[in-house]
Amino acid sequence: MWRFFLGLSLVLSSVQIASAQIQEPCAAAHYLNHLEATHPGFEAATRQVYDRVRGQGQARDFTLVTIPVVVHLVYQNEEQNLPDSLIEAVLDVLNEDYRRLNADAGQVREDFLPVVDDPFIQFELAGVERVSTTATFELDILGGTLPDNVKTTVTGGSDAWDPEHHLNIWVCNIEGGALLGYAYPPADLSHWPEDASAPSPALDGVVIHYEVFRRTGTFTTSGLFGLEDITVPVRGRTITHEVGHYLGLRHIWGDGLLSIFGIPDCSADDGVEDTPNQGLNSQFSCDPTNNTCEEGSGDLPDMWENFMDYAQEDCQNSFTFGQIEIMRSVLDNERAGLVGGSVSTREGLLPASALQLYPNPATDYLIIQRDNTASATVRLHNAQGQVVKQWLSCTQNRLEVATSSLPAGLYYVQYISREGQLTKAVVVE
Repeated sequence: MWRFFLGLSLVLSSVQIASAQIQEPCAAAHYLNHLEATHPGFEAATRQVYDRVRGQGQARDFTLVTIPVVVHLVYQNEEQNLPDSLIEAVLDVLNEDYRRLNADAGQVREDFLPVVDDPFIQFELAGVERVSTTATFELDILGGTLPDNVKTTVTGGSDAWDPEHHLNIWVCNIEGGALLGYAYPPADLSHWPEDASAPSPALDGVVIHYEVFRRTGTFTTSGLFGLEDITVPVRGRTITHEVGHYLGLRHIWGDGLLSIFGIPDCSADDGVEDTPNQGLNSQFSCDPTNNTCEEGSGDLPDMWENFMDYAQEDCQNSFTFGQIEIMRSVLDNERAGLVGGSVSTREGLLPASALQLYPNPATDYLIIQRDNTASATVRLHNAQGQVVKQWLSCTQNRLEVATSSLPAGLYYVQYISREGQLTKAVVVE
């Protein structure tokens, strides 16, 4: 069962070791080392994906790829049933961070300017599932289980949309307030131990605590084992970090065994050549003097700007070239099904009868008629592909849209449901 604990964003509070206050925000290192102990050679196997990337010697890939995203809101009360506006805001964070369009991108220190870049990865919302539940979702750190019951309808959660072609993100109340999120690394890497991957393809994706699924505010964690609470800023970077794990990235400090106990482990490595050697995570600090692995001439400080570290979320702003190469390699190989095409251009998956538009041409109003009331995304695009109106978790089968204020021309109505999607044209006069 320990194989479940890869890519956790587990926030623990203060831990006193050797009179130093250590904030350990991630449990992944514990379980990576457990895997090495129970499966000798595991650590060497995980390095093969990085060796593959380093050996390619290919030129920088500037092709923009689009990943379809499905958000599953699994809620116990209305406070947890987050509005569409928050979903849009978090998708904006992902699109900014994975295109280096984030407003704080320019805050990277001069030492790291030569190695940071744009991953050319973007995310498009394919659908929203809302599920009311009485189930609970919790981490059993001693028993070695994660709250994967949020990922199946029969256990009170929400079944994944085709995980080969969608990034599924489950948003729920993770009990206890200590686990903020987790993600499995690519599930079909042939050189990983078989039981280190997701238990099944249907359980692949990202899980995130609903209180950090936003881009502003703060969150106070609940310390495990009676430890003190800690308040952290929320800027939407938990999801950025977990998607990084989903796309194959390790923590920047390499998850060394000693680092679990607050002791810099400079022998550990994240497998990325252009990230600095870092012995610890940054413990929610953005201290420019932090340097946990001093190595003489040419040495670099700890890179708390990196999305795969654990610094304050309002200090994180960058991926490096090496990290980008790994993610792009995963999208070319293990997760190639995600980038078969933008969800905006995949047509014909639903029958034409599933969507009716009238009157067409439209003058004062347009009726959008669906064949059912299941939750779906409906968008009205202009001829340039811009979204004019959208309904993210629509359960109405009939929508009336005022068109008198729209410029005359050709428009498209896009209907995306769990079963597929369909796009139809309409003329506004």
